[in-house]
Amino acid sequence: MENCFTSPVFLDFQDFLQNGNDRMGNGFFVIDKPQGLTSHDVVQAVRSHLSIRRVGHLGTLDPMATGVLPLAVGKATRLIQFLIGALKVYRGTIRLGFSTDTFDREGRATSAPSVPDFSPLQLQEVGQQMLGEQLQIPPAYSAKKVGGIRSYRLARQGIEVPLAARRVNIEQLQFIQRQANEVDFDIHCSAGTYVRSVAHELGKRMSCGAHLSSLRRIASGDFHLDRAISLDSFLASNCTELTNHFISANAALRELPELEVDPEIQNRLKHGHNFNVRTRHSQTKPGTLFRMMSPLGELLGVAEVLSPPSAEEISDNMQLHFHPKVVF
Repeated sequence: MENCFTSPVFLDFQDFLQNGNDRMGNGFFVIDKPQGLTSHDVVQAVRSHLSIRRVGHLGTLDPMATGVLPLAVGKATRLIQFLIGALKVYRGTIRLGFSTDTFDREGRATSAPSVPDFSPLQLQEVGQQMLGEQLQIPPAYSAKKVGGIRSYRLARQGIEVPLAARRVNIEQLQFIQRQANEVDFDIHCSAGTYVRSVAHELGKRMSCGAHLSSLRRIASGDFHLDRAISLDSFLASNCTELTNHFISANAALRELPELEVDPEIQNRLKHGHNFNVRTRHSQTKPGTLFRMMSPLGELLGVAEVLSPPSAEEISDNMQLHFHPKVVF
C-alpha cells in the first residue's frame, strides 16, 4: 500500500495545513467510533496515522457508545467552538428492571431486580413527559470536574459529590418496547445531554429502575452516520483514499451565511481588526456569525456581527459592523 506519510498527496495535505488552503487539510472527518475506545483514543489514533498534531473531536462519546464522532483537523480545530453545540441524535436500548451506579450496563446494580409492568401507551406518555427544556444532573460517573478532579475518579473511591444540574433540551424522544424488560429509543437532544441520565430517569418514572444497555450516535449537527468511516478503515486507508471522506471547513460551516470581502477587508480580517461591510443582511442581529469568503471562494475566517455602526463610524444603514472570531 502507498505510504501515507511520504506520498505526494500527503505532502500536499501537509502543505495545505501550513498555508491554510481550505480544499484540504483544514477540515473534518467523521469517524464511526467503535465500542470500547474513548473519544481521546480515536483522536490519538488519527493524529498518529496522519502525523498531524492538531486533531480534536466535537463532543465526547462514552467508551460503550458507538457512532458519529466528528474530528476537526488542522486549523479547523479552531472552528470546534461553532459546531460542538449542535443538536445530537442517538439510537439505543434501555434495559428495565434495575438501575446501576453508572446509569449504564457497565455499572453495579443499585436496586433489586424487578419485573416491569406497563403498557405501550404508558411508555409513550412517559416519553412525552420527558420532552423539552429541563435541568439534568450528570451521572456521578462522568467526566465533570469537582475541585479539579474528574467526578468518576471520586465515584470510584466511594466519595459522593454533588454535581450541579445543567440545562438541556430534549426535542424528540420515542420509545419502542422490544421485550418485557427492554426498550429501544430514538432521541434528539441538545449538546451536553447525558443519555445515561435519560435512561435512569425513565426507570424512576416507571418505578422499576433502568439503565442504558447500548447507544449509537446517528448525527452530530450536520455530521451524519452516512458520511462516517470506521476507525479501522480510516487507519487502513492511504491519503488518496481519505480525500473521499474529507469535509472542508467551508462545507462544515455551510449553515452560516457568507460574505465576499475585498482585499482591504481581507487585510483587516487578517490582522484581527473590526471592519464594516455593505451587505443585504443589514438587519442581522448582533452575535450572528458569518463566513468571510474571498472572491475565489476560499474561506478566510469567521466573523461576528457587533452592534450596528455608530453615526461617528458610518451613517449608511446598509452596512454591518464585524469582529473577527477565527482567521485562517
